Amino acid sequence: MLNKRYRLTKRGSFNYVYKKGSSQSCGAIRLTYVRGKGLAKIGVSVPNTVGKAVVRNKVRRRIRAAARLLVKRVKPAQIVISARKGAEALTYAQIESFITELFEKVGLLYEKKEADAAFRN
Repeated sequence: MLNKRYRLTKRGSFNYVYKKGSSQSCGAIRLTYVRGKGLAKIGVSVPNTVGKAVVRNKVRRRIRAAARLLVKRVKPAQIVISARKGAEALTYAQIESFITELFEKVGLLYEKKEADAAFRN
């Protein structure tokens, strides 16, 4: 589970990211983001088109678990990770690789050394 201080929770925050943000897709995963200050805030969105509630929650848990591993290396931003139709067929390893690829593609990841220095302060 993603630590509470790294979560995007309010509906208004999601709407702000969707309205003002840039997006990038990889497979059935879409990353929408707005650069900011402070900590990275990550929200997850899985629409009804992905499947029934059990399937959507399974996809949501996998996305959160993959994001949890990267959150300390993410530059300050508000981020929404959305699943699209077809995400229910992805394994955890595929979701993790898509999310990592997306973060690298849009330039939201610190290098290991930079991440360690950023969190020491």
